[in-house]
Amino acid sequence: MPRYLLAHDVGTSADKATLFTQDGVAVRSALAPYPVHYFNGNWAEQDAMDWWRAFCQNNRAVLEGIDPAEVAAVSVSGQMMGCLPVDQNAVPLRPVIIWTDGRAVNETALLQSKVRLESFYNIVGIRPSPNFTIEKVMWLMSHEPQVYEKAYRFLSSKDFINVRLTGVFATDPSDAGYTHAYDFYGRCWSQIILDAAGADPEKFPQVLEAGTLLGGVLPSVAEEAGLAPGTPVVEGVGDGRSACLGTGVLEPGDAYICLGTSSWVSRVTRCPGVDPLCRIQKSAFQRDTYTDGGTMQAGGLSMNWLKNQLCLHEQALAGQQGGSAYDYINQAAKASSAGSGGVLFLPYLMGDRAPLWDMGAKGAFLGLKGETTRGDLLRSVMEGVAMNLTTILGIMRGISDDITSMRIVGGGSKSALWRQIFADCFNMPVVKTNISDEAGSLGTAVVAGTGVGVYDSFSVVKDFHRVESVSEPIPENVERYRRQQEIFESAYLALREINHRLGEL
Repeated sequence: MPRYLLAHDVGTSADKATLFTQDGVAVRSALAPYPVHYFNGNWAEQDAMDWWRAFCQNNRAVLEGIDPAEVAAVSVSGQMMGCLPVDQNAVPLRPVIIWTDGRAVNETALLQSKVRLESFYNIVGIRPSPNFTIEKVMWLMSHEPQVYEKAYRFLSSKDFINVRLTGVFATDPSDAGYTHAYDFYGRCWSQIILDAAGADPEKFPQVLEAGTLLGGVLPSVAEEAGLAPGTPVVEGVGDGRSACLGTGVLEPGDAYICLGTSSWVSRVTRCPGVDPLCRIQKSAFQRDTYTDGGTMQAGGLSMNWLKNQLCLHEQALAGQQGGSAYDYINQAAKASSAGSGGVLFLPYLMGDRAPLWDMGAKGAFLGLKGETTRGDLLRSVMEGVAMNLTTILGIMRGISDDITSMRIVGGGSKSALWRQIFADCFNMPVVKTNISDEAGSLGTAVVAGTGVGVYDSFSVVKDFHRVESVSEPIPENVERYRRQQEIFESAYLALREINHRLGEL
């Protein structure tokens, strides 16, 4: 009897494959990197075939010495909001315009001119933005019409892998929702949005619930993919939803922070209400529940930028003494105290989505003085990310204040200092379990197992979590951050015009 579940995450910088036993234990993991091509300021593209090659490479790595027939099911999650046109044979027609790409500014404005903001938001659950799929499709229609005409389907990252494995063109509600062309109340493609965009609904895949069995791995690709022919392939979810499931955030009141390249705070709620100012995202979840949340462009990306640009010393220490450069960055940041000596960091290195929806926003260090230390600068980056997510959390609480728990996952969750900063900024306990880096992978594996009857429901994921630490808010830090939060939010407004002018140079 097959013993393993195979989960893939087609990330922004690499494909991650994780092999799980059926009791939720990760036995092997492999990472296969690929490039992102950044150009023209805020354009970003990838080669979809790099995703496929990385997927195949990782399968061979995690299954080395294991009979591929031991895999009970495979499921894929991945980066969302991309624009990948393919032909009827699932051959890419051009490089993927990925989630972080902000070129479709004019198309976003055109869409807004055709569908009132409030109407759009009440259909999609997210306001128009150049970062989402339908706006990018409109850009193709305008700038590469021959590609648009040849396109058989527009796919997300996981959908591309799935169709190569099974021949089935499909997506799930989470990825569909982040195309900006999906009605999250009606759970169907929105004819209103597609008409306004001028897009053909036939160019979008069928929407199937996560956990649906798509079929078996085709014999024609099995050897290349490193999998046994006929291995069940189960419809997965977008990376945001896989992290939610894998974190064990399933019931109303559950909430979590995810510190990845982009970072977000999200919760499950029964409240169907939306933000009247259209700042956060809302989507359908399970049964009669919804998720609220907001994603910032540069959460973990801000820390990665900090490491690469300002922390060559910490990188050298890691090379000489072992460990991660981030361990040494945390040590240096601890020398500063709550508030970073009055230094603020605005984490808008790639513009921003929630809550600003301003691709012209820019990053900044503010409040520098003669006595400002390097530790202040390092800590301020952690605080800037936390304060931006605090703004999003405040909007969510304004809709309904029903959060009963807050977990944290992602690479940044390893930092005890960052967990404490979040507890102080949020003024609530922040819980870290044994599942952090593997949360998204575990969620995807549970989807795979549910699709083939290994598990009865997604809720089995809760059995795999053990609490490792709880960061309680420190009252004096809470008060300090409460006062600094107002200044942080005012700083963006004060600099908005200046940053837009800088962007025009």
